[in-house]
Amino acid sequence: EVALGKNHPSTATTYNNIGLALNNKGDFDAALVEYHKCLAIQEVTLGENHPDTATSYNNIGAALYKKGDFDAALVECRKCLAIQEVAWGKNHPITIATSENIRVVESKM
Repeated sequence: EVALGKNHPSTATTYNNIGLALNNKGDFDAALVEYHKCLAIQEVTLGENHPDTATSYNNIGAALYKKGDFDAALVECRKCLAIQEVAWGKNHPITIATSENIRVVESKM
């Protein structure tokens, strides 16, 4: 934040990485705070339809899933999928993986 500023894409990446570490520790609430910081920067600097923004939605969805909040997880995963389908197409391996993740979430509901 000091060197690059609060709204720099590299700052967003740092927030995402902190979120990943917290998520891996099982601190999903703290991870969500960091993921949302990342997402806020990405929406401004990259746009709402950028693949990196989709990744943030995916990460938020994954943390919500691990918390057991399947309804909210599904919303975030669907946002991710919508961006990926436009950016990469329905047959891209990452898009397919997101579709499979959505099926997993839906199976828990």
